[in-house]
Amino acid sequence: GTPGAATERFNPGSGERAKPTRREQDFLDLARTIALAAGRSVGQAAVLTGAGVYMGRAGHISKAGTRVLSVLSMRVTIPCMLFSRVVPQVSWELLLEAWPMALLPLFFVATGLALGSAVVKITRPPDSFRKLVVAAVAFGNSTGMPIVILSMLMQQIGYLYAEEESAGIDDPVVYLSVYLLTYPILQWSIGKWLMTPDEPELLSAVATTQYPSAGALSDIASPAARTQPRLSAAVYEQLLDADASQPTSLSLLSLRDSARAAQAAAAFLQKHVLLPPVVGILLGLACTWDPVYYSLCGGAFGERLPKHTRCPSEGAPLGFFFRGIETLGSAAVPLNLIMLGSSLARGPDWTALPVRCNVGIVAAKLVLMPAFSTLLMLGLNLTVGRHGAGWFALRSPYDQIFHLAAVAVTATPTANNVVIMCSLYGSDRDTAAMATAIFSQYLLAPLLLPCTLTLAILTFHALDPLR
Repeated sequence: GTPGAATERFNPGSGERAKPTRREQDFLDLARTIALAAGRSVGQAAVLTGAGVYMGRAGHISKAGTRVLSVLSMRVTIPCMLFSRVVPQVSWELLLEAWPMALLPLFFVATGLALGSAVVKITRPPDSFRKLVVAAVAFGNSTGMPIVILSMLMQQIGYLYAEEESAGIDDPVVYLSVYLLTYPILQWSIGKWLMTPDEPELLSAVATTQYPSAGALSDIASPAARTQPRLSAAVYEQLLDADASQPTSLSLLSLRDSARAAQAAAAFLQKHVLLPPVVGILLGLACTWDPVYYSLCGGAFGERLPKHTRCPSEGAPLGFFFRGIETLGSAAVPLNLIMLGSSLARGPDWTALPVRCNVGIVAAKLVLMPAFSTLLMLGLNLTVGRHGAGWFALRSPYDQIFHLAAVAVTATPTANNVVIMCSLYGSDRDTAAMATAIFSQYLLAPLLLPCTLTLAILTFHALDPLR
């Protein structure tokens, strides 16, 4: 933390410019550091996005190619990235210490959904984009940009949290790995529902619709039936397998209906919840079991690798497998940004998204969301934290690092994965509108990110002195 050049202020009594106080100088230095970190992060993202713009304008990425890349991202690179980050960083001991971080996505996503709904009511976007506005506010970038910003911030301002004996977690990225245990589950399940055009949900249909008789089943394919509300194809296939012409006891019919409902529930979970990114998280958590962890990362059996030791270490029996998964995962962020750039190849489509709606998304995502998370962290500390019941009592200054990681995931623009979802489940116009909204946020991120993070850090630092 080398202080920058002193900024002088005018003293009317002496006619000279007085040097700023130590507190003012620290604030200026911190603001410059955070601004530089945020600017570098956004600049790095801009380079990768620019590659996608070039590929799109040159015609190298067609609509069919975009869909292939979307499937590749969702089914391969993103699950591999999440898996390779969970295995070396997350342990059961860490979960016991930082358990609130795994619950924060519930609060942040719920708040984002509420703020997004408010933006919809105030700005009145097109009907087809209402759910997408909610998704743009609710789901922030939780991997690429926060990791870069937090890593660079700790390189520059880590001295603020220095301890002679490091007995706590001094890396906010480690807390971020706990956050990623639950956040992708919400993002890919609720996000998919928001991106998919309205249709009767499978479980709702099973619960509220009576099964048709054998005679009615023969009319399903009739032109008149096509205009009536229908069950999904999966439910009809189950119904057609039933031989309703044979007498069946009430108990057997009830058992059969229960089995069908269970199958429908399992199909719903597989389709809407257990998506590949979520499976990657769950597999990564399962691989923290000692025998599997030793095979993938090496080290001493039954022990985690020492701090700052890269997984896999030399001698890991399945180290080659983990390196392969990690290499695939490293392509996730570049691939997503390239796809974002290709969707902006013709420039942002301002006609696809009303200006008032765009402004509302930017204000809610980059200003109101980090403000809420800052207040939530203060409330957490006063209720169940060190100054409250003590259920979650990280020792100072490590509680501030926890708070910083929580604010960072809410202060960043909409996740690039949302564009992937639009490409997979929405229309081309929806994709263009979402890309325009993200483009607008990235334009303003270098200005707003330093402001929100600086205010949050100074607030935590002032209300909880280190010494």
